[in-house]
Amino acid sequence: MRVHLIRSSEYSARSFDSIIKLLNRFQGPIEFWASETDFQIANAIEREIKDPGQFEIMHAKIMESRSLDRMSMFDEDISEREPVKFPVKEKTSEWDDFFNVCKNYRKIKNIPDNELVILLTDTRNDKNWFGAMDSTMRNVFIHAADWHYYFEGLHERFPIAYEIIVYVLRALMFDDLVELEKSIHHQSKGCMMDFCQDKKEIVLKVRTADICSDCFKIVEDKRIDRRCLAQIIETMEGVRKNFLSMERSAYLQQPSKIEIRGFSHQLFLPEYGDLEIHLNPKQKAIYCFYLRHPEGVRIVDLIDHRKEIAHYYNRFSNFSTLAEIEVALNTLLDPTNNNINEVLSKIKAAFTKALGDKIGKHYLITGQRGEKYAINLPQELISFCVD
Repeated sequence: MRVHLIRSSEYSARSFDSIIKLLNRFQGPIEFWASETDFQIANAIEREIKDPGQFEIMHAKIMESRSLDRMSMFDEDISEREPVKFPVKEKTSEWDDFFNVCKNYRKIKNIPDNELVILLTDTRNDKNWFGAMDSTMRNVFIHAADWHYYFEGLHERFPIAYEIIVYVLRALMFDDLVELEKSIHHQSKGCMMDFCQDKKEIVLKVRTADICSDCFKIVEDKRIDRRCLAQIIETMEGVRKNFLSMERSAYLQQPSKIEIRGFSHQLFLPEYGDLEIHLNPKQKAIYCFYLRHPEGVRIVDLIDHRKEIAHYYNRFSNFSTLAEIEVALNTLLDPTNNNINEVLSKIKAAFTKALGDKIGKHYLITGQRGEKYAINLPQELISFCVD
C-alpha cells in the first residue's frame, strides 16, 4: 500500500521531512512517499486574533455539526516553532480547497484510486476540525499548527505521525464515511477512534496508542493484511514510546544520548525519535570541538585550538577555497570579534527550539565570562559514529 504525503507551502519543509523520517523507521508493506513539491491553498482568507482568550475560544472547540460526507478527527502540531505572539495572523480556507489539492496531485501524478494522498497544512479550515477524510476514503488533510501553544515542549512529529498512520488504518477498516462515523467514540477511551473534542484528549490517544476491542473486531472482520496491521501497530507503539520518552524526560529534566554520525557529523538524539539537530558548518565545528573537550575551554583560548577547529570546519564548510575558510576562521576565533558569541547563541536556539528549555539546556555550550565553557553532558551520553 502506498501513501503519498504532500504539504502546503506554508508548512515547514524541515518539519515535513522529520515526519517522513519517523514514519519510515517502521518497515512493512505500507510505503510513505514524500512529494518534493509544495502547494498553495486556494481562497485562503487571512484574519487577525488579538489575544490568547480569543485564540482559545476560536481554536479549542470543534464544530458540533458533522457531515456524513466529511468525517474527521485529528490533532495538531509543534516542533521548531516560535511562541505564539499576539496579535497573530492566520489563514483559513474551506474543506474543498484542501481536498482539491489532493485531487489535483492525484491527477498530475496519475496516482491509482487505491493509494492514499495526505496533505499536511498550517492553514486552518473553516469548520475548525483537526483533519478530515473525503468520501472517497483516499484523500485526507491534516492541520499541523498550534501544538506548541497548548503543549510546550511537545514535538509535532509525534501526534502528526500518529494521525497519519491512524488515517491509513481507517482507510483499511471502513468502506465509506457512514461506517466510519458509526464507530467514533464520543467518550474518549484512549482509542484511535476517539473523537477528541478537547486537544488534551488527543494527547491521551498518543500516550496509549491503543485500538479498543470493538475497533479491533472491525479490523478482524475486514481481514486486513496482517503485515500492514503489524506495521501500523508497530508505528503507533513507536510513536507512543518516543512521545513518552520526550514527555517524561521533560518532566524529570533528564537528557538523552546524542549521536554524531557520518563524515559530515550529523547530530541525532535517538531517544527522541531520532531527532536531528541542524547546525550550519561553523556552529557544528564549534559544537563538535566542545563535545571532544569535556574539560572545557575558555573562549579566549579557542585560538590555541585553531588546528582542531579548522579540521572540523574544513570538513563541514561549503566554501570552495582555503582562503575563504581561513577568513571565516579568523573571524570566528578573533577574541575581539563577537562572531563566536553569535555562533553560541545560534546553537542554543537550535537545541531550545527542538527540545524546549528544560531538556535543551543540557546540550548547550555554557560558561561564565572569562572562565571555561563546556557542554555539561555526561560523557556516556555522547557517541561518535563517524567515518
